[in-house]
Amino acid sequence: MGVDIESGSPEGGNARYSLVVIKCGGPLVYKAESSSLARLIRVAWDYRPRRLGVDNVYELGGDERRLSKVLSLLPPDLEVFQVTLVDGVFLDVREVARRAGIVEDFSKMNPLRTSFVTAMLACMGYGTSVRSVEEKTVVYVSKLRSHSSGGWSQQRYQRRVRAAIYNVATSIKEALDRMGLDYDYYYKESRGGLESAIFTVYAPRDVVRSLVKEVRGPDYIVKVKPVYRSRLLMAARGESFQSKPLIVGVDPGVTTGVALVDLEGRILHVTSIRAADRGSIVELISRYGKPVVVSVDVSEVPESVRKLATQLGASIYTPPHDLSVVEKRDLVERFAGEVKLRDSHERDALAAAYRAYLSLREKLESVEEKLRDMGAEVDREEVKRWVLEGLSLAEALERALEKAIEDVGSKRGEARREGRRVQQVDVTEYIVEIERLKAQRDSLEARVRELEESLKDYERRLRDMHSSIKVEIARDAEIARLKSRVEVLEREVDRLRVEKEKLEEELARVAKTITLVSSGELIVARRISILTVRNLRRDEGVKTWDVVVVDNANMFEIEAVGELAKMGVKAVLLQDVSSPLANALRERLIPALDVKHYKVDEINGVC
Repeated sequence: MGVDIESGSPEGGNARYSLVVIKCGGPLVYKAESSSLARLIRVAWDYRPRRLGVDNVYELGGDERRLSKVLSLLPPDLEVFQVTLVDGVFLDVREVARRAGIVEDFSKMNPLRTSFVTAMLACMGYGTSVRSVEEKTVVYVSKLRSHSSGGWSQQRYQRRVRAAIYNVATSIKEALDRMGLDYDYYYKESRGGLESAIFTVYAPRDVVRSLVKEVRGPDYIVKVKPVYRSRLLMAARGESFQSKPLIVGVDPGVTTGVALVDLEGRILHVTSIRAADRGSIVELISRYGKPVVVSVDVSEVPESVRKLATQLGASIYTPPHDLSVVEKRDLVERFAGEVKLRDSHERDALAAAYRAYLSLREKLESVEEKLRDMGAEVDREEVKRWVLEGLSLAEALERALEKAIEDVGSKRGEARREGRRVQQVDVTEYIVEIERLKAQRDSLEARVRELEESLKDYERRLRDMHSSIKVEIARDAEIARLKSRVEVLEREVDRLRVEKEKLEEELARVAKTITLVSSGELIVARRISILTVRNLRRDEGVKTWDVVVVDNANMFEIEAVGELAKMGVKAVLLQDVSSPLANALRERLIPALDVKHYKVDEINGVC
């Protein structure tokens, strides 16, 4: 079934729709224009289609509440698809139709034809299902609003209530743990126990109610309430979810503070949310970017923050000691500037984020400096994010360069699909090989720079250790240990220096080879140990212009000689030009040349 709005608005109740029902890959079954929402729902029940396609799901409801109601009135097995949401990216319905190859003339896209197109796209699986529902259940434990009675003093009564709430919350936690349910647990502590507790359980209400019963006792109350929320409703509204790397500060509790800071230390967002569940926090963060680090202001990570970081795929930063109120105020005053904070939860979250940023700033500035020196045209934020995730700078650069190359390749592929094909001369494949060797050279140069930095660092540490040994009075055992460590570092320095020299030699060879290939003094060849059909088919590098070097001329398959002839190989270099393999090659009119008469250099398997 396909639907497109013609006029009116869902909020006003006067919306009119074009409707189409088709058999996937078959004929048109039903069509109608100027249909009401009630008629749309009735047609869905009459024909019971497998999928319903729409270009904007909010055309059915207007807002989240109305949309949830409309979805609940449709057949339960009907899958609603927003065909314009493809792989998390919002596209125009005409662009999706063009990709699917079902529309050529876009000038005639009236509502009825659009509904037909959305039905076809839903049949073909384009778009994203917006019917997926995430069920959560919230359990509240709180005191009754009553006064002390029976002769109890007010303080003793309050302690009794807090102890009772603590015991009930503990028993609920144990029951959820026994069932292995995922949940967030927030509580407000007070003298003698808890003032209140909130559990957000990621399970349907009937599952939770089988473990937790609603209770109204003399001192406290336990409530169990379901929360229904479409997992894709927020995405369907067109909100952008970015990939900007973030540092997230969290102050968990009944009221949760969240602060988002980028890798430059700029504040992107600070807020505090009461009774926030993990899903809403993740959704909030995702609007601003992708977390690299989640931080707190205490040395021991709260369990709720550990779960949040796991869901976000981020590492966790904790300070070496719990931050005092004075330290948190100082951090906020130094970095917040004119940003106004509403409460202590926002302050604590922002202080945690800035403490994490300060611990990473030296590494981030070092990466920025190296990128600036290299002048590499790569996504700097992505490189920083990969370095913070554990990659070395060289590995992060290689990944960024590979991504840039892939982007260029995809753009060229798109240009070819659009008919903008460029005729290439025969030398194109040689140029590609040269470019590959140049890329290898650049990678080796980056590795050399990294080794030089490591060498400087080890030399600095070595000098520091020598100075420390001279100025400090240490016991003989400690001095011996330090000397041993110095020797290890010296050996490491020597090893790195040798490796650096080898890389420089290899780099010089690569540069010289590139020059000779470019000038035509050298040609690119492929080496094969034994000439067999399997080896030929496994070595995808053999092409019609190749020269092949065969190491073992005593063993070969005659079928492989035929394969070489089909490939149009120009010559084969052998150790023994009088061998049976040489004769077989000549019978196929393939020159068999003596390898001793040629200079053969090998770089990473390429001769």
